[in-house]
Amino acid sequence: MISEQQLYQQVQGKTRVVILASKDENNITAMLLHVLNYHNKQVDFVLANGKQSIDESNEFIVIEAAKNADALKGNIALVIDVNPEIHTAGFVNSITNGGMLVYYEEVAAVKLIVESSTNTIKKYPYKAPDYSFENEVYFIDTNEGKLPLEITNENDIKHLLGAKWICQHMGVDEDDFYEAVGEFRD
Repeated sequence: MISEQQLYQQVQGKTRVVILASKDENNITAMLLHVLNYHNKQVDFVLANGKQSIDESNEFIVIEAAKNADALKGNIALVIDVNPEIHTAGFVNSITNGGMLVYYEEVAAVKLIVESSTNTIKKYPYKAPDYSFENEVYFIDTNEGKLPLEITNENDIKHLLGAKWICQHMGVDEDDFYEAVGEFRD
């Protein structure tokens, strides 16, 4: 596997979407890729498990962050929690000027790191959506009413709005996101 510095050199002409999460939240990248694929949005990806697909013609690359995530100089980023293997503050400060960061504000350490950063980026906090569990099915509340999900992991539901923000910044509108995520299985 190539280093983050080498990966950056290889993909620096693309819009780099970097996901910073612990191993417990790795389904968020899968959710994001499912939604993009559902709507035929071709993107490159490099996952923490070593799986990757890089095509010179794609505009976006989705990268699951590793130890030296700051070397990637993300344009768009999602921070779910503080990963002890990654210097989270350094990662936040490495996002390109004018870039955007979506972060889970319900983790106090994440909120503190992001809000104290002086990096000139747009910051978008999110919380867990309103959801319920009825008859063995999770539902989230949307503007269109209750949406049944095939997701079985409550943790994935908590971060669904983070994935929605990222998808919206990659050209998938809210209604299209909900249409696709309703069919995502974790």
